[in-house]
Amino acid sequence: MKEKMDLLSRRNFLKTSMGALGTVAGTLAAGSAFGQIVKLKTSKQPLGPFFPDDGDPVHEIRESPDFSLPVSEANDNDLTFIRGRKGKALGQVVTLRGKVLLSRNDKLEPQSGAVIILWNASAGGRYNHRGDSDTPRFKHPKTGKWMERAHDENFQYWGRSITDEAGNYSFKTIVPGFYPADIREGWYRPPHLHFMITSPGVPQLVTQLYFKGDQIKDNDFIQQLNAKDFLLRNKRLNTAQQENLIVEYKSDPAGKVAGGLAGEYDFVLTF
Repeated sequence: MKEKMDLLSRRNFLKTSMGALGTVAGTLAAGSAFGQIVKLKTSKQPLGPFFPDDGDPVHEIRESPDFSLPVSEANDNDLTFIRGRKGKALGQVVTLRGKVLLSRNDKLEPQSGAVIILWNASAGGRYNHRGDSDTPRFKHPKTGKWMERAHDENFQYWGRSITDEAGNYSFKTIVPGFYPADIREGWYRPPHLHFMITSPGVPQLVTQLYFKGDQIKDNDFIQQLNAKDFLLRNKRLNTAQQENLIVEYKSDPAGKVAGGLAGEYDFVLTF
C-alpha cells in the first residue's frame, strides 16, 4: 500500500509540475559548435522531487570541506567518481560543456560566476534521495526483463560548476537509467539531467536536458521514451523548444574524453 501511495504521490507531483510550467519563447542567434540547432531561450522544466537538499540523500556525498555550503553545492563537476574511493561510476560516460548566456536587447551576454547545480539518477535509474523509494524493480516495457533501480556507491549523483569569465562550464557524468513515472499509463521517464542555474541579478532557471546520439547506448529506445515523455512534450512548449532540450552526444572532437562522448549546450537566461 505504501509503495502504491508513493507512486501516486510522485506521479501527481510530476503532473502538477508539468501543468505549472512556464515557457520562454524567442529565437536568437546561431547555435554552438556541436549543433544546438536553433539558439532558443532555455525553457523551464520541473525541479522534480529529488533535488539533493540537506538531509535528503540516502548516502551523503560531500567532497568540499566547506560545511557552510548546502549539500547540493558540496561537490565538484565530475560525477563519475567520488574522491577517496577507488571505484568508478557504472554507466556510459558523457561530458557536457557550453556557456551560460543572458539574452538582453537581442544580444547574448556571457554570464561569469553563474552557479550551475547538476543532479541525475544512477545508471540503474535511482536517485540518491530518501524520497525515491517506490518501484525498486520493474519490468522493461520492451523486453519484459526485470530491471533493478540500484544505487551506485561510486557515483557522485550531483555536482556544481561555476562559469568562468567567458561564461564557460563543464560537467562529466553518466547517462542515467530510465525509470517508471506511471506504469499504468506506460509513462517511463527517459534518461535526463536536472539543472539549477543561478546568476547574479537574473531569475533562477530550473530545467532538464535529454539525450540523443547514435553512440548513446539504446539510443533508439531512448528516442521512443523522449517522444512520449509528458514533461519534455509538454504542450506549453512548441516543437522547437522541446527539441532544444535534447542534446546530441558524439565522440569528443577535442579528444578530451577518452572513450566517452561529449555534448554541448548553452543555457540562455532571460529576465
